[in-house]
Amino acid sequence: MGDFTNQDYYWNNQGETPVQQQSFYEQDYNQFTNQQLEFNSQEYTNQTFTQYPSSFYNPNDYELPKETDDELEEPTLLEELEIYPDRILEKVLAVLNPLRGHSLADDVEYLTKDSDLAGPIFFGLALALLLLLAGKQSFSHIYGFSMISCIFMYFLLSLMTTAEGVFTFTTVASILGYCLIPIVILSLFGVFLILSGPIGIIFASITIIWSSFSASRLFIAVSGDKQQQPVIMYPSAMVYSVFVLLVLF
Repeated sequence: MGDFTNQDYYWNNQGETPVQQQSFYEQDYNQFTNQQLEFNSQEYTNQTFTQYPSSFYNPNDYELPKETDDELEEPTLLEELEIYPDRILEKVLAVLNPLRGHSLADDVEYLTKDSDLAGPIFFGLALALLLLLAGKQSFSHIYGFSMISCIFMYFLLSLMTTAEGVFTFTTVASILGYCLIPIVILSLFGVFLILSGPIGIIFASITIIWSSFSASRLFIAVSGDKQQQPVIMYPSAMVYSVFVLLVLF
């Protein structure tokens, strides 16, 4: 009898769905959904946020800086190489016309500040090239005499001036190089004419006086002592006489 009763109980419970046991995560989820979150919304609606006012961020106060025209303009290649054509032209005119009145080239700051060497190098190469066209290879001589003359004049002018730091080596080299312009012109005539005769000697003498007078004028513009011009003109004439001899012979 016991066996039949157990079988009847088994077949009677076949239609019922067994109760599934909930997992640990499902119990947490049901517990979270059944919770009632109580909060007072009026505490946030009535609260005034004085710590961060409405005018705390103003987009107009944070405008990006506008690029100016000066920032957009890039320096030219000549300016990056420290070659200033206007400065070169002004010094060339001062050498070609040493008897003219006071000019920008006579300004001390103009001569001493950023003393360019582009002009002297150009005129030195032009002199060597013209001598080469005349059949005289004098590149090494011009380079050697230029360095010796710059060093000689630098120490001489430093001893003649009482104030220290008036003359710099670049200033002396720049002035001596620009004053080679009359000698470059003489060498240009030497390509087509023979300057070893009396006429050439006369032109050579004029060229030496011209170059030395221009150099002495620019040197006294830096030192500010006009009484020393004849004294400075004498060693300048000796320096330019060496370059003139290269042109003549």
